[in-house]
Amino acid sequence: MGVPLVEEKITEVTITPIPSHYHKMVGRPAFADDIGNQRTEWLVQARTDGGTEGMTIANRFMQQFHGFDSADGTIRGLISLLTETFMNRRVDEFLDVSDGRVVGVSDIHREAFWTHGWMSILAFDLLGRRLGISCIDLLGGKVRDQVRAYDTTLFFQDFLHPEKGAKQVALEAGRSHSDGYNAFKIKVGRPGRWMSPQAGLERDIEVVMGVREAVGQDSRVMVDANFGYDGRLDLLEDFIRETLPANLFWMEEMVNADVGDYRMMRHARDRIGSNAMLVCGEVDIDPPSPVFRDLVNEGLIDGYQPDTVVAGYSRWQVLEKWLEPTGVITQPRNFGNSNFGNRATLVFGASSETFTMLEDERYLPNVYRPDDVQFTGGAYSLPSGTGLGLEIDEDLYQKFSGYKVSIK
Repeated sequence: MGVPLVEEKITEVTITPIPSHYHKMVGRPAFADDIGNQRTEWLVQARTDGGTEGMTIANRFMQQFHGFDSADGTIRGLISLLTETFMNRRVDEFLDVSDGRVVGVSDIHREAFWTHGWMSILAFDLLGRRLGISCIDLLGGKVRDQVRAYDTTLFFQDFLHPEKGAKQVALEAGRSHSDGYNAFKIKVGRPGRWMSPQAGLERDIEVVMGVREAVGQDSRVMVDANFGYDGRLDLLEDFIRETLPANLFWMEEMVNADVGDYRMMRHARDRIGSNAMLVCGEVDIDPPSPVFRDLVNEGLIDGYQPDTVVAGYSRWQVLEKWLEPTGVITQPRNFGNSNFGNRATLVFGASSETFTMLEDERYLPNVYRPDDVQFTGGAYSLPSGTGLGLEIDEDLYQKFSGYKVSIK
């Protein structure tokens, strides 16, 4: 059965910066200073002449500020981009649909959606709402009833509480476990910048072993070094050996994406006897770039991680087809995407055969209306609404509407 023609046109697009707060202070990773407790969610909403409304976020665009001589990362640049892409366009012209499933992007919008993947999510949301179906269905249909999530906020919390040291990270992991999480990603890589090499290695090991003890043997524990072991494969081998009892589920971006280094790391992992998957790719903003093609094709990585919102739904559909025969899992990054990112990743994960877990930044509620999605047993249930199933609480939104920019 074909999809009915959807002739509604987009007549208004709005941009509103919305504060998003973490549930705690988040420390630093290997390469940067402390994350803090607040980010900005650049909410983009589109409305049609038939009353259909859809949304996405422009966080990635607004993070690309290069100075006032460029429109990148500015409101004026975002207005121009959204106007050219969406204004007075029909809802049905963005995506190619067959038997109720999106099978591609229309030629006229492919370049824009590849460069700015977050815009493809808006196109999905609008189309799903107009047709009265979920984006899960547009992405191919539900393959699971819930999506497992992991707490990704275990940064260098020891630097925020130096008097407690590694115990602080274990303490926060224990609290998270009490909150219902049974999967945890720990930031490591202290030898790269913030500590002397040997002291950093020892602290990384202490943190990992402390977290494992705090959350028990039945939980998944992952580590992410943000390249903090780059150039120090000797230290990395020691790390893999000393954390072997922690039974790590994966090791993420321990070194930069390099075929030679990944081959050596994989050999070391296998020689030591670790079962941890090797995953990377969150820094791949034009996926798949050549080095990641090589890592996948040569069987050197087990999971690939371009960002859900940065790559967007349309690009991830293509990436999954590419990954399908390789056995490499789908593990999209979801960091800096605020509450919207959780929903976008939840919807994608519900439809993906190879998706593993949702990266959960654990933001506090902001402008989105509570719905039927629940977090229990370490996993999120699926939304029942149309499109992304995400709605704005207009009363809460009014607090921030003074900063709204409207394009008509």
